[in-house]
Amino acid sequence: MAQNGTSRRFLAIMAGTAGLLLAGCVNFSALDDLKQASPPTGSPFDQALFQDYAFLARSFGDVGQASYTAFDRDGSLSLNNSDNDVAALANAYASKALLLTRGELAEVEPSNDLQSHALRDRLVRALDPGRDVFARDAARAQADYDCWMMNQTVPSQGPAAAACRAALDVSLPRLEAEVHAIPQKPAAAATPAASGPAQ
Repeated sequence: MAQNGTSRRFLAIMAGTAGLLLAGCVNFSALDDLKQASPPTGSPFDQALFQDYAFLARSFGDVGQASYTAFDRDGSLSLNNSDNDVAALANAYASKALLLTRGELAEVEPSNDLQSHALRDRLVRALDPGRDVFARDAARAQADYDCWMMNQTVPSQGPAAAACRAALDVSLPRLEAEVHAIPQKPAAAATPAASGPAQ
């Protein structure tokens, strides 16, 4: 039996709709994108920071990968908020790494109290000259700080947050000492103002 043009268009639309619906079930995560990402070609600091964020993102294993289904193995929706929080955290690190692959700036995480604010200020002051001269150590200090701040947002990651804080207590003073040892350029001598044409 021959199909008329209307039937063929209807079947094509239905096939396309089914494909879109199935594609909608596949949610790619930042971690999935990170698997395909090439390291940044920018500064040594960006390259080192990318490696640190990518390491942190992958340290959670497959928890942050897209599951390709909305159901668990028993066919019911997963309501495990702890896993969802950890997955969101892993994907947040991956997102920061991906910013660097696009040549964008990965900002230092905001502080959440006076202690973290004081450490953030120290870090930002050290990063300004340090990222160009001590790229690896500057990236490590930023990653340690962000790791401390971001892991605090997930209750189950308290021990990881404490480990990141302990690492920051080493990496930030090291960066500050390196920056302090950079020879300071003497300020340009001010030239006296001209008093008028010579007579």
